[in-house]
Amino acid sequence: MIIDCHSHLTGAAYSAVARKLNKTPFTAASLLRRMDIDGIDRSVLLPIGNPENHEVLGIATNLECLQAYRKHPDRLIPFCNIDPRMMYNTPEADLSELMNIYRDMGCRGIGEACAGLSIVDPRYRNLFHHAGQCGMPVLFHLTGKRRGTYGMIDRLHLPGLETVLGEFPDTVFIGHAMAFWGEIDGDLRLADREDYPEALIRKEGRLWTLLKQYPNLYGDLSAGSGYNAISRDPETGYRFLQTFNRKLFYGTDRFLSPKDPPPAILTFLKDARRTGRITRRAYENIMFRNVSRVVLKGE
Repeated sequence: MIIDCHSHLTGAAYSAVARKLNKTPFTAASLLRRMDIDGIDRSVLLPIGNPENHEVLGIATNLECLQAYRKHPDRLIPFCNIDPRMMYNTPEADLSELMNIYRDMGCRGIGEACAGLSIVDPRYRNLFHHAGQCGMPVLFHLTGKRRGTYGMIDRLHLPGLETVLGEFPDTVFIGHAMAFWGEIDGDLRLADREDYPEALIRKEGRLWTLLKQYPNLYGDLSAGSGYNAISRDPETGYRFLQTFNRKLFYGTDRFLSPKDPPPAILTFLKDARRTGRITRRAYENIMFRNVSRVVLKGE
């Protein structure tokens, strides 16, 4: 079995623009065809609702993802995107009210969290508090930039992430993107935080420490950032996968057509298992058991 922890659909607004630009929207039908090609049994749908990126990316909203889930409940797993500025842009907002509504409609977590605020901003802290109360994991896109992009903001070596991990032990945090995965390397430079470093990993980075120390931190291996982290130095990557096999989720974060080759991360993980660089149990944990245990609660 394979569960993809990070997928998107294009929404109706993007579809209208796409037709004008002669581009093909990525619908639920498109995703299901691609899942069948790659042997993926289920996919987590991550909506986008933040003003930093919604109109630019055109990714499906909460309700559009729920509509797709209702049509294909055996294949799709919806999350909801709750911006920490919702409900009057105050850290006093009762975000549990929204979370419980979406949870009752079928959502299993919150994400992709992309609001361009500091990870220790009181409004994000409020969101983390309510997510823990409601049992909703938070999958977040991490960045180090305050302008010109999207995502939770943290400084080099993730001091803010460590703060909230300790402050909200009942909240599950699932990290994603370059500023998160770059911390696999103890020599990460500020200039490389939003890039895909190619150097070998000479010493373990901050991510190793945080994953060992905090049981509520997990990693989403999707996109170029996750793949780069484990493939730039394959020997270190295999060791990382085996060491943290109960803390990592397979994901794609890609709109792939039937003509595209399999995602590089999928090929890398299958080869790691085939060659014995990671154990069968470790492979299964990464590919589906962890999502089943942490997000689906063993369903």
